[in-house]
Amino acid sequence: MADDTQTVTATPQPTEAQQSPIDDGNKTWWYEYDATTSKYTRAIFSSTQPENTTADDPQGLYEPVFDKTAGKWTGETVDDFMSKMKAQADAVVDPDKQQTSQMLQMIVALKAEVSTLKAQSATIATTTAQTAVSQTASQTTSQLASESTTQSASQSTSAVTEGATNA
Repeated sequence: MADDTQTVTATPQPTEAQQSPIDDGNKTWWYEYDATTSKYTRAIFSSTQPENTTADDPQGLYEPVFDKTAGKWTGETVDDFMSKMKAQADAVVDPDKQQTSQMLQMIVALKAEVSTLKAQSATIATTTAQTAVSQTASQTTSQLASESTTQSASQSTSAVTEGATNA
């Protein structure tokens, strides 16, 4: 049976002192874009141009997209983007301010309703007082009439009794 194992000899890695210094003179920045969407993905520092890259810097653009036909980056400038965001932020109402405004509107409406109810209550109290006075006056008149009738009857009875006694 043959021995299937192979001996692999590792290539020794050079130490830092043995490594040659990097020559940045031959390297440049390449700006990579997604092969499908053409959106900017990253910058690569290399001596050879990687696939889906350009030397054209997309600096100053927000979410740049590489136009392969024109050979340049397109997109909205950062300044335009920031202006648009500021305008949108100004247009958005702060939820706390909106809630406070709604509460103030409710308070004003409740104050108006309370004023109306107070006026109605005062009218009802006045009407009730007038009714009570009328009823008291009516009762007093009835009592006086009743007392007057009782007195007249009593006087008539006294007169009849005195007439019978005198006869």
